Amino acid sequence: MDLDEVFADVPRVGAVEGCTSCYAQSDLELLGGDPARVPDDLVWSFAYEVTDHWSEQQYGLIWRGLAPRILDALAKRPDERLLHGLTFAGFETWPEAERTALRGAVCDMVTRAVTGGVNPYTVETLICAAAHIDRDLRPWLTYLDTLTGADADTGITALAQHWAEQIARDSAPLLWWSPQDPAAPIREWLYSDVLHERLSRVEARDAQIAIAYM
Repeated sequence: MDLDEVFADVPRVGAVEGCTSCYAQSDLELLGGDPARVPDDLVWSFAYEVTDHWSEQQYGLIWRGLAPRILDALAKRPDERLLHGLTFAGFETWPEAERTALRGAVCDMVTRAVTGGVNPYTVETLICAAAHIDRDLRPWLTYLDTLTGADADTGITALAQHWAEQIARDSAPLLWWSPQDPAAPIREWLYSDVLHERLSRVEARDAQIAIAYM
């Protein structure tokens, strides 16, 4: 799906109401205009910035216009915080085609990372970023369970061992909506029958031992 095409008709905001202590007027004008003209560093700064620096009435339109650019930034340099503003942007109210396109693009990123030999820390970062779409890790852990093939087995085994070792050290995933127990969905997934069956099938003893000692 061509993200630029899906988001091409998002209305321009015009004069952006933003934090003038952090952003020059020229930056605010760029953010309110053609998304293609916004420099990469300003796209990153907008997505990364705390949401109270922006007008609630304008934020969703700016985010939608920049969505292909933000997703490109996420693919190139994964960071949990790049999708943290989706709730403030009113993601659930976006047109269905835009919501489907964004979710599909992030699913593809996660799949490529899991099956492409990317280190598990980076895979964790992408999954935690993705979780901000729903403000919930569980749908994305369920998505992992749908991935098949030897490459998926290898990536998920590495991720499971990484998470088990992290939880054993009391390290929690970075989720910007600050749930009371960020690691709870991961613990549930690590103890799930679906993962147990996968790890048993590929004889992933190290991952199973890490989970047992979590």
